[in-house]
Amino acid sequence: MIATVLFFFFAGFLSGCAILPERKFEATYASSRRALLRGELKEVLAFYESQAQEAEKNAVASSSPQKHWAAATMAYAEASRVATWSGQLQKTVTYGEKSLEIASKTKSAALQIYALHLLIDAYRSVRNFEKVRDLLEKGFLIVKEIPPDTSTRIAHEGNLYLRLGWDLMRRREYEKAIDAFSQSVYLYESYLVRLYGSRTQNQTLIENARTSFILRLTALANAYRQAGNLQQALEHYHRAMNSIKDWELKYAYEPSLYRNLGEIYYQQKNFPQALENFRKALAVAENQQERGEISWTNTRIGDVLRQTGEPVKAIPYYQKAIQQIESTRSLLESEDYRQSYFEGGLSAYVSMIQVLLAAGKQEEAFNYNERARSRVFLDVLGSKVQLSRIRSGLLEEERVLQEHIAAIRARLVTEREAAARAELGRELRGAERAYNAFLAKVRKEDKEQASLMTVEPLTLKEVQELLDPGTTLVEYFVAGSGAFVWVVEKDRMQFVRVKLSRGKLAGLVKSLREAIFSLGERDKFKVASTVLYQHLIEGVLPHVTGKELIIVPHDVLHYLPFHALLAPDGHYLIEKYPIYYLSSASLLQFVKEKRKAKGDLSAVLAQAGRVLAFGNPDLGDPQKDLQFAELEAGEVRRLYPKSSVYVRKEATEERAKGLSSQYDILHFATHAELKDGDPLSSAILLAKDGTEDGRLEVREIFGMDLYANLVVLSACETGLGKLSSGDELVGLTRAFIYAGTPSVVASLWKVEDSSTAALMASFYRNLRTMTKVEALRQAQLELIRGQASSDLLARRGVGGIGKLGEIPQAKPTSPTSSVVSTSHPYFWAPFILVGDGK
Repeated sequence: MIATVLFFFFAGFLSGCAILPERKFEATYASSRRALLRGELKEVLAFYESQAQEAEKNAVASSSPQKHWAAATMAYAEASRVATWSGQLQKTVTYGEKSLEIASKTKSAALQIYALHLLIDAYRSVRNFEKVRDLLEKGFLIVKEIPPDTSTRIAHEGNLYLRLGWDLMRRREYEKAIDAFSQSVYLYESYLVRLYGSRTQNQTLIENARTSFILRLTALANAYRQAGNLQQALEHYHRAMNSIKDWELKYAYEPSLYRNLGEIYYQQKNFPQALENFRKALAVAENQQERGEISWTNTRIGDVLRQTGEPVKAIPYYQKAIQQIESTRSLLESEDYRQSYFEGGLSAYVSMIQVLLAAGKQEEAFNYNERARSRVFLDVLGSKVQLSRIRSGLLEEERVLQEHIAAIRARLVTEREAAARAELGRELRGAERAYNAFLAKVRKEDKEQASLMTVEPLTLKEVQELLDPGTTLVEYFVAGSGAFVWVVEKDRMQFVRVKLSRGKLAGLVKSLREAIFSLGERDKFKVASTVLYQHLIEGVLPHVTGKELIIVPHDVLHYLPFHALLAPDGHYLIEKYPIYYLSSASLLQFVKEKRKAKGDLSAVLAQAGRVLAFGNPDLGDPQKDLQFAELEAGEVRRLYPKSSVYVRKEATEERAKGLSSQYDILHFATHAELKDGDPLSSAILLAKDGTEDGRLEVREIFGMDLYANLVVLSACETGLGKLSSGDELVGLTRAFIYAGTPSVVASLWKVEDSSTAALMASFYRNLRTMTKVEALRQAQLELIRGQASSDLLARRGVGGIGKLGEIPQAKPTSPTSSVVSTSHPYFWAPFILVGDGK
């Protein structure tokens, strides 16, 4: 709904703040608005781009440049807004930055704050919340430059408090959000009083101001509800609803208001009232084509039916909710909608899975679990990744189709006439059919490509067809109240329920990781590991007949080293099974295809295989140096003489991009940074060069074309202190698999570089005669048994000097590398093999 709000806000903002620089631009603005309502987004964007550039040139050439700078500011602002509607989020940010930059030249605080509002929303659209907070601070300083007690000052300050409240809500600081929204409501109420006092005849301006006031009331009510103050929330929802009726406003947040009223009644277990309000919300949302609201209200109607003992009746509502979620390509939606799908949308899948399991339909539940993974990954991708294999012309064809759909939705937002809305609805359905036909064409050409554009999961039967005999796939799905596990083999499937809430699971995973990092806390590790083994593994093993395991984790379990869990007999799971990982079972089809295309890696390596290795790149910070990473890279060269090894200043991002397509294995002995807030900005850190910044980001990896049979990410600093949903780790490994490799070795935490060098030396020796999963397993078992290369470890003081051979005056270089046995999981457990294990 926020996207709709912003449209109304911008539509009325210019006349409301009286900052249009000249009549000529106002006329062209009006004509472009008519074109926008006709759905001509591409043409409108091109118009504003040209207007902005022309105004900039005029400003540079003019002796009185102020009015031209103002015109350029407004044109870039409008270009940014239209770019949002057309799904071009990077342009949204770029033009928003230009608008604010040029506004600072006008010496108009009002113009600067207008551009700043828009830029805040642009950064919200790409989830750069640090920039949002910086801009909010800047905004509160700028607004003080506007004369106090003026309509312009009051309106701008109210809009800043609104955005501050949204940011505080995102951080779950609800009491602070209440304060911010309360201030916004107070200020905008004052603005309305002044507007009435001016006796303006501009009815559009008045209606937009009233609509914006409803937004603030609703936001405040939402904050009260999230803070648990249901009575205050009800009062503000009813005030907003009464205002809509008194002012006869159409299409002003009614779905959201009815839905939120339903939420309160649902919390109070007043299910009849909850159902009534959810049904009202659904009816209005369907009329307005509000996809996010349609999905959410269908989900909540299903939840009410489950709570009132009618779970079978709930299934069609969950199906409709999921259908809405999956019919919307992430690229077309604002960040607010994508976030809504990520949180609320996943709820529809979880509820559907629970209903199906209660009905004994475990296979169908598995299929929806795979659909949920696919949908969430599309949300992560959004519009911020360039895919490598899409053939020439296909991207342009997709862009045109998407812009057409986006244009129709933009028109639906502002169209008030019922007949016109009905016609637009028919036009939208036709445009979506055309896009679905396009996806069907892509699917025929490249199924993996299609899987990154729409929900394309495998069914349980299709997964079973792909499984090798002797392999057991164990797939987990974490819900709020517990976890579900499917144990899948080629000819059978068993279901296991884990009775640990997500909160308790997250606490145990966190405790286990902390104990691993601490090195000395063996007892704490044993307790956490044993409990996790008991809940996640013990009930699974009776159903396992395979000789190796594929683990498909979910949510917080992405951070758990399953292979390091301790059985009651004191042995790690890795000692019993070769184990590798997948982010979804549907990924099997792609990694197996890539393995077949590239052949057996051990055979390739036996014939002088080629490795491209980057070791200890110069990152400009001595504290980030990895001394043993250079030795590690050198060991690769010793084992495979035809390899290319680059270290320090030669280990550049440009070289990695330019050479990666020519080698059998890519080896990165360097740091990596994984960002849970923006997974596509996660990066492998390499040396800078003339054209690259040294950050090989996930979004760039998606655009690479790899020949490699294996990618090894060694000595990574993943920065996984906070346990979120695991999207950053999934994004990194999935990017390499899409780019061409079937297998990725990655780490779950910051590793010790000398023990890693020993493990990697063993791993590469093993690769010449073993499968990838067995090669990694045997290298890890060597560290567990204290059999790793003693010279590397003794230099650093790892592994127990007495055991590995005395070296005079050998001293640890850091607290985490003091003399400790390499059997400790800290040294061997971080490494996991993702993808194909053969």
